[in-house]
Amino acid sequence: MEIFEKNIAAIEQRYELLAEKIRKIDIDMVAGRMGIEMAANGLQIPWVKSGKRIWRLNSRQNPQEAAEIYADRYQIRMYGIYFIFGFSDGRSVREFLKKCDDTNLIVICEPDLELFAMNCHYFEISDIIQEKNVIPYFTELEHDMDAFLSKIIDYTRIKLLEFCILPGYDVLHNELCENFMDGVVDRIRNELVNKSTGMAFERLIPQHTLYHMKNMIYHKNIEQLRLALEKYDLLKIPCIIVSAGPSLDKNVHLLRQAQGKAFIVVVDAALRTVLKAGVRPDLVCTVDAKSPERFFEGVDLRDIVWAYTRTTRKSIAENYGKDVFYYGAFYHKWNETIKEQLGYPIPSFPSGGSVSCEAFVIGLYLGFRTVILIGQDLAFTGGLSHTKEVVGMFGDNNEYIKGQKLVEVESIDGTMLNTDFQMWCYKKWFEKVIKINQDQIKVIDATEGGAKIEGTIIQTFAETIKQECGESLDFYEIEKQIPAAFSLEQQVELLGKLREIKDEVEEFSKKVDAMIEWQESLLTRVEVSSISKEDLLKELKDISMQYEKIDQETILDFISMYAHKEEYELGDQIYTEEKIEPKDLLKKGLSLYKGYQKGVKMLTEDIEEILMKD
Repeated sequence: MEIFEKNIAAIEQRYELLAEKIRKIDIDMVAGRMGIEMAANGLQIPWVKSGKRIWRLNSRQNPQEAAEIYADRYQIRMYGIYFIFGFSDGRSVREFLKKCDDTNLIVICEPDLELFAMNCHYFEISDIIQEKNVIPYFTELEHDMDAFLSKIIDYTRIKLLEFCILPGYDVLHNELCENFMDGVVDRIRNELVNKSTGMAFERLIPQHTLYHMKNMIYHKNIEQLRLALEKYDLLKIPCIIVSAGPSLDKNVHLLRQAQGKAFIVVVDAALRTVLKAGVRPDLVCTVDAKSPERFFEGVDLRDIVWAYTRTTRKSIAENYGKDVFYYGAFYHKWNETIKEQLGYPIPSFPSGGSVSCEAFVIGLYLGFRTVILIGQDLAFTGGLSHTKEVVGMFGDNNEYIKGQKLVEVESIDGTMLNTDFQMWCYKKWFEKVIKINQDQIKVIDATEGGAKIEGTIIQTFAETIKQECGESLDFYEIEKQIPAAFSLEQQVELLGKLREIKDEVEEFSKKVDAMIEWQESLLTRVEVSSISKEDLLKELKDISMQYEKIDQETILDFISMYAHKEEYELGDQIYTEEKIEPKDLLKKGLSLYKGYQKGVKMLTEDIEEILMKD
């Protein structure tokens, strides 16, 4: 079999789309930009032309020796995740892999698909492609880097991540290299935020998730709204995202002029301000598991249309949620069940961490290509945290701001403003999403205050309305005409399937109890020295294999929400200690499984209370 066919066969087994793309690339057409030459020792190496310079992507003397030297730079750690920027002829990657074991994960980002295709014709790389702990990443195939990285990076291993850049790639592809590293850093930051969120909300999020899994059976979803809006020309109508920054007070009164001429999405904290300005939103987003009840007290919410996800506060839905569009990821098996019934998945979006970010991506998903931001200060404009209607709901304004981790950002007028670390993260998220979609969307920042968001057009809300809001469309009436996603018969069937989760938890509980008993028994034998080192290592290996099997249980995704403390402690300790004795390893594993045992108990209680009662 020729080199190319052998390589492409290996690629097709794991990455069908990648193989399809490579087959379509005619390497004769790129001959002027790249090619192959012979090194001094007779081995072939690839080269790429950039500007007037030729870049050789391995040594011109001894490419194999150079690859070995490169790999020797790195001290490979158990459970380490290595992000390698560049692939070249595969030699360096192959030597790197020789130092790894089954606990490692290697993510290879090759920024030039044509170069990779050419190398498939000249270098045997099927062995690398077939390695189960190797994941290739091509920017031309994976447009959503964060979604890709979210499947790889979790909190427990963020201290074990390392960047490796092949020679020449940081110069040839400087911007892509920086973007890739920034993407990994952003993902790490998101995991740290997720940890804070998980620890802060503890049992609330899984309880709310259970509630919304049941509640969504009787309501609509965002995909239905998107399909309903497909009939209309949304290129001529903007989406306005109304957030609760302090600048909202200066121009919210103008929002009435845009009603019926824009799709108005309001975040929960801005709802009081908007309603008191005499405006009925087309959609209200609320995602916070602890959204203050005071956001909603004393205002008329009878005609409100809501967007809920799994974290939305349960009591808000119970008290006010008559007309709801759902979106987001729930429990994996439940997502699949819903998909089977609907014939399409419930839409889920990468989140920037705030309700305003979620409102923004909903607007894009629905098909709007002009998005207007108001109240999107992302800073403490005028020394205030929020619009005056809610500023006091977070405690004393000055004390609230003092309690935040403050950083400075440039304002829309060029001066410097205080913001906090979280809002700075939201700002960076908006800028990243706008940059990714810059050829498809126009984002106008009509906040008239706050932090400057790169990539937006800054202008007043009054001139924005005059410029963008010329077409009329009754979005509220369109939403009201959309029926519930499921028929009565489907609702009954889905409720029955949902309640089967109770059986899954019972089966998982038996496995957790057995693991605890096994580990306690082994720990006792270790403490009284009644087991040989050889037998101990064999049993530890058996326990590790059982860990891996239990990790594949889908219900663990749910139970983990009740055991965040134990999982995060494991991530903070077990993977980062240079030396860990078998006894300590057992204790930490036992602690994790006792966390799962506690999670099983709480989940069982919540299933009885939330799912089993009519």
